[in-house]
Amino acid sequence: MFSLVTTCMNRESHLRQSLPHWLALPGLAEVVIVDWSTHESIADLVDLDPRIRICRVEGEAKWRQPYPTNFGISQTTQEIILKCDADCIPSSRIGQYIPTADTFYAGNWRSGRPLGKACVNGQCLFTRTAFEKVNGYSELFRVYARDDEDLYERLSSAGIARRDINPADLNFIEHTQEARVANQGLPTTEADPIEAFLHRQTTFHEMTNVVISHYLPWGPWFPRAVYNPISTQDRFASFKRDISREIPLSAPLLQQAHSHALVAVVTQLFSLSPADAARLDRTRCNQLIRQHLAKKTAPQAQAAV
Repeated sequence: MFSLVTTCMNRESHLRQSLPHWLALPGLAEVVIVDWSTHESIADLVDLDPRIRICRVEGEAKWRQPYPTNFGISQTTQEIILKCDADCIPSSRIGQYIPTADTFYAGNWRSGRPLGKACVNGQCLFTRTAFEKVNGYSELFRVYARDDEDLYERLSSAGIARRDINPADLNFIEHTQEARVANQGLPTTEADPIEAFLHRQTTFHEMTNVVISHYLPWGPWFPRAVYNPISTQDRFASFKRDISREIPLSAPLLQQAHSHALVAVVTQLFSLSPADAARLDRTRCNQLIRQHLAKKTAPQAQAAV
């Protein structure tokens, strides 16, 4: 038997499509849904099946995957846990992947990408014991990207071997990259076109979190977020995160992460050599991005004329 944990912020349409498939999975003991301040109520989903429980966290303006996922896992009852994105529909074979104290299973973007399933990387099965050994997902990541790979690397470093989930056993509801990052509270083009461009680049978010994890590696030495109960009604409970206990990230660290991420984006965008990339500074990076944006908007302006 296993627990399935999923999280949701304004993607309830995916949940309504995925849930019937999840409920049919052999060995499923429960589905724990963390509703991260979704605008539309999903409380009615508990009526679909007695195995469904919803933990709603009130007052959250931005999507931060590690927080709700860690919280959801803390609310489960089984030793084996399947972490599943709201848009993922696993095959009935998913129950054949049985993690142990020494092994865990995860999708691998390297095998998924050729099939158009790079997002397999976010789906995984592990034991509660293994998860707690590394203190779960890093709550120091405040932007979307690499939270899953960071967890897998720390599990592997702790002596828990990674095994791949066959991408054929993971299917997905199609949606755009814009929809994927819609709840990040990212800068708008009108406010700052360069920052808006950067935050649309997966590389920018990935490198930001790489730098944060380098200087502040997550582990049992950090406390996880605290959630205070507001109300409980059968299998639907609401909570409020204690933001006064959020671990702060220093301005110098965030600036360092931004600089590295900026260079990574420009290096990728212009296919620069390592030697050329080493000579980049913030001013030159901004110049190159501004030129890139100008070239993209020029044909649009001519078409409008």
